[in-house]
Amino acid sequence: MELKCGDCLDLIKELPANSVDVLYSDAPYIPPEHKKTLTNYPRTLSEFAILESFYKTFIVEIDRVLKPNGRIYLYCNSDSYAMFYIHLFKYVKKLRCFVWDKIMCSLGYTFRHQHELILYGEREEAKPIKCGTGDIFKYRAVKANTKTHPAEKPVELHKHILQHYTNGEVVLDPFMGTGSIGVACKELGLKYIGFEIEPCYYEIANKRINC
Repeated sequence: MELKCGDCLDLIKELPANSVDVLYSDAPYIPPEHKKTLTNYPRTLSEFAILESFYKTFIVEIDRVLKPNGRIYLYCNSDSYAMFYIHLFKYVKKLRCFVWDKIMCSLGYTFRHQHELILYGEREEAKPIKCGTGDIFKYRAVKANTKTHPAEKPVELHKHILQHYTNGEVVLDPFMGTGSIGVACKELGLKYIGFEIEPCYYEIANKRINC
């Protein structure tokens, strides 16, 4: 397990080319909403500009470090899915959408929120995964009073997706948070590289993964 605290765009440059089997990460995908602070301005797609600029640079580095038979799993939502899809399209032979069904709805009105999306990509030399399961994953969200990170995902969800890697593959997680993906990799016997920019979250992840 290799954990580092810092900006992923800097740290990923330290990785050798073609050294990663799987990019699996819960990347930041909610843009700032200018209308909440600048009330004279309407809501526009330009709010994605900062995120888009970052990911265009980020995906170029992912292309460099991923092996020709590598795979990509990126968590996203219905707003950011299209942006991720467009910029990943030329680097993979196939893109698919997986759904994480949280089983329980969140609070609110008008068809309450119950799912998140996972954009899955296969590189040119990737072979089919013979798993026999569907592409909708039913796992309850981490309870609010037990979360160590606001966007924490359940370890069992990660294990369900990664369980088909059985040869000690290298999994890169550039947005580690408090390390739930790392915990899943440790339990599955996979090699894990995690980056986290926030020192407080890095410390929690380090304790969870390397305890």
